[in-house]
Amino acid sequence: MTPEQLKVSILQRAMEGKLVPQNPNDEPASELLKRIKTEKEKLISEGKIKRDKKETEIFRGDDGKHYEKFADGSTQEIDVPYDIPENWKWVRIKSIYWNFGQNKPEKFFRYIDTSSIDRKKNIINYKNLQYLSPEQAPSRARKLVSQNSVLFSTVRPYLKNIAVVIELKEYLIASTAFIVLDTLLNETYLKYYLLSDNFINRVNNKSTGTSYPAINDYNFNLLLIAIPPLAEQQRIVEAIESALEKVDEYAESYNRLEQIDKEFPDKLKKSILQYAMQGKIVEQDPNDESVEVLLEKIRAEKQKLFEEGKIKKKDLEISIVSQGDDNSYYDEVPNTWQLLKLKNLLQLDNGTKQQNEHLIYWDAKTLRGIKDAEFKEKGNKVHSKDTVILVDGENSGELFIIPHDGYMGSTFKKIHYLEAGSKKYIDLYIDSKKELLKNSKTGSAIPHLNKTLFKELIVALPPIQEQKRISSKITQIFSQINRLI
Repeated sequence: MTPEQLKVSILQRAMEGKLVPQNPNDEPASELLKRIKTEKEKLISEGKIKRDKKETEIFRGDDGKHYEKFADGSTQEIDVPYDIPENWKWVRIKSIYWNFGQNKPEKFFRYIDTSSIDRKKNIINYKNLQYLSPEQAPSRARKLVSQNSVLFSTVRPYLKNIAVVIELKEYLIASTAFIVLDTLLNETYLKYYLLSDNFINRVNNKSTGTSYPAINDYNFNLLLIAIPPLAEQQRIVEAIESALEKVDEYAESYNRLEQIDKEFPDKLKKSILQYAMQGKIVEQDPNDESVEVLLEKIRAEKQKLFEEGKIKKKDLEISIVSQGDDNSYYDEVPNTWQLLKLKNLLQLDNGTKQQNEHLIYWDAKTLRGIKDAEFKEKGNKVHSKDTVILVDGENSGELFIIPHDGYMGSTFKKIHYLEAGSKKYIDLYIDSKKELLKNSKTGSAIPHLNKTLFKELIVALPPIQEQKRISSKITQIFSQINRLI
């Protein structure tokens, strides 16, 4: 269960009366509702709020079902969202709160809009509140806020932007995107009830509009709310907050585990590649053709490329590296292997400039094909299907095989292997170094592959038959890891 799912479960159990035990000595919820009604009558007589001429009462019948009694004395059976304890009461939410209406600000004020709420803590970010004069007041700055008011955002993207005005520091005005609830309920209990998924889902079902769906005051007021005894409300709040502290602790462990799970496949592959490059993943076979034979083939191919004018004379040399020269793990490789620099095994090719409106352009960032129309004028290089491309830029060191003929940006490099038999092994070697290459980019505005570092990388080269066994084994292992993922 995710931390968020756990929070949802805790709030729902709390609102069903299942988080703390009921106490038969608690004053019943009906008495609290009577006091709220008395307070409303007082405010009506003082002219501060208006009377609700459609006030109703919800009660449980002898048959265990819930009914609503209207002002004219008629009753009607209603469905309630879920079962609650006997000493709780279901009411229309309009029955448990009042507010002091809307007014244009008459003096300097702090303005609360939906962005003013810290959604994680459900408090007002006072530091972020605009300080405005009446003349600067937005047209939505109309709702009066009192000490202990509960603010409920009515617009769907911000439904959980809920806060209690714990301390009325200054003259506050809320946006009409809020419903302002003043009540004799425990304000924090009310906040948690408004945050519960069951309530939010009912709000969503009554919301209207397309661009910014919202619930209006009329539909909000008709929603049902479960009211426990006041003493139990306090116990519920304490239990919720204690549980949420433990959820936060659980979330830290959960997130760490998620990160480990996410990183594990890549780290495992990296370790496997390292073992492979040390000759520890397959057995050596004394009958394999010597690696020196492979080197002679590479020398012959280099000589041919030189004669064709494709490489320079300085590139003909193949320098063998002594084991341990770079103080790395290479002193552990089998003695049938040879160490040499990567530049001796491949050449980087820019590709050929060409225009063809029927080709696909392979995007540099996503490495996905997109239509060529707007790119063919940019002088990009064309490569044929199955060309292996070395990424030069943001993801320097990544390899990408073009699945169809198409264009690549001029910063991408085609890899030309000097010995076809070693191609897959060399790809795996480059893959084992991609983190190093990515972290060694050159340039600031437009980072590029560190080509010097790339060419000077030391490759532990086995005999060609062993390269193939290594490549096959790694492909098999990586396939199993991917299935696990």
